[in-house]
Amino acid sequence: MAKGNSANIRVDPEFAIDMKRIAKIRLNLGLAKLNPHELSSSEMTKLLRRTNGYKQSIEELKTKPKRENII
Repeated sequence: MAKGNSANIRVDPEFAIDMKRIAKIRLNLGLAKLNPHELSSSEMTKLLRRTNGYKQSIEELKTKPKRENII
């Protein structure tokens, strides 16, 4: 049986723009093929999770306060 569609989520617009920009760069460098799957935001976030700094960023996010909470 096929999986149902995943739930819709809201993504920060700047993050989405960054992911699109990265996809274009990867296409220009020959790291991705010109097809919707390899240039999708889901593929870019999947690759993001495989980077060296991802684990460090997760740990930092666990303890970093929001900007308005810093006084």
